[in-house]
Amino acid sequence: MKTVAYGIVPCLFIAISAASALAQAQRTFVSGLGNDMNPCSRTAPCRTLTQAIMGTNAGGEVIVLDSAGYGAFSIGKAISIIAPSGVYAGISVFSGDGIDVTAGASDTVILRGLTVNSQGGANGIVFNTGGTFHIENCVINAFGGDGIQFNGPGKLIVRDTISRGNGFGIRTISSTGLALVSIERCLLDKNIEAGLFVQEGTRASIRNSVASSGNFIGVSATPSGGSLTAELNIDTCLISNNIGSGSVGVSAGGFSGSAATIRISNSTVTNNGLGLQQLMGGSILSRGNNTVEGNTTADTQGTIGTYNAK
Repeated sequence: MKTVAYGIVPCLFIAISAASALAQAQRTFVSGLGNDMNPCSRTAPCRTLTQAIMGTNAGGEVIVLDSAGYGAFSIGKAISIIAPSGVYAGISVFSGDGIDVTAGASDTVILRGLTVNSQGGANGIVFNTGGTFHIENCVINAFGGDGIQFNGPGKLIVRDTISRGNGFGIRTISSTGLALVSIERCLLDKNIEAGLFVQEGTRASIRNSVASSGNFIGVSATPSGGSLTAELNIDTCLISNNIGSGSVGVSAGGFSGSAATIRISNSTVTNNGLGLQQLMGGSILSRGNNTVEGNTTADTQGTIGTYNAK
């Protein structure tokens, strides 16, 4: 009996030591040929992102080594998930959300090079809590809800990303504090409700981007209520071919005492139903250097104000 007992202790020590070593890794790796019993090292990678995240220090990195499907996952700390150029990291989502972020208020989370595809999922990427959220070189496809959903407060930076065929391409809202949003070089294509939908508590800017071929709205800033306002700055964008029933290129509205302000410059708004739409206390200000032409119902609706370059 004593021999058995003594044999158990070293085994437990080895298991605990291995778990500790995994938990302290600054950089972990996943592979389509990996195994979640591995330590997630370069030479012995894990199979799933969930396992690799568990074994990575806060502020560390998870690197995708080769092309494969890696499954939905959640993030609860500062971390970077990186698929290098040339590697296809597919996240197929059969139910619920593809990627959920519930991190600390000062945490930075980075997603780079991921392709998130709905196979019946609700939303692609959802930010619930955190500090700063970077989405870079990602593709989000065919979700009935939101491609990217950002629930502030916090900072959202989206670069070189495609969100297409979703209910909303990108949707931002914050009921407490500010959601500070920066979008650049993105394609928001064939989204059903809106390419970009900015709600209360958000200050957003979109630049060098395209919102096209949607069923309803290309770009909108419209609060849903409360005392918080919404602000959207549009620069050097193409907003076109949003041609469903009642479709609009750019819309600013308000609701129940809250309102939105949109400033637009150097942009082309064409081949939509309405071009620029101001309604329900919202405000659209044009710098006067836009092309708003060729929209099927009207190029403008409501009052379009102006502002000068400074």
